[in-house]
Amino acid sequence: MTNTNLTVELTEPQAVATDSGVDLLLPPATPRDVLDVFVASCNIGQCDCDTTFVSKITGVELFEEPGHLRVQITGAVTPDEVLAEMVDSAPELASPQS
Repeated sequence: MTNTNLTVELTEPQAVATDSGVDLLLPPATPRDVLDVFVASCNIGQCDCDTTFVSKITGVELFEEPGHLRVQITGAVTPDEVLAEMVDSAPELASPQS
């Protein structure tokens, strides 16, 4: 399994493949209210992502970890798919916050 415990604070989103899907690692400055809505809408299939992409996801959970936030996306998705969908459906999460 991929180790996503980072000790350096992230400055831009990263997606890492795991045994069960993808971990989306986000900077701690990511707007939490936007992220909460993003995660909640993903879990009920009401997000703006492509329907083919959404059909591959079985669950989405948010975790706060030292130096970053982690969105655990369970399902048959790849890191490239996750980053592409994030840019299209939630661009405010994809841009580094100043």
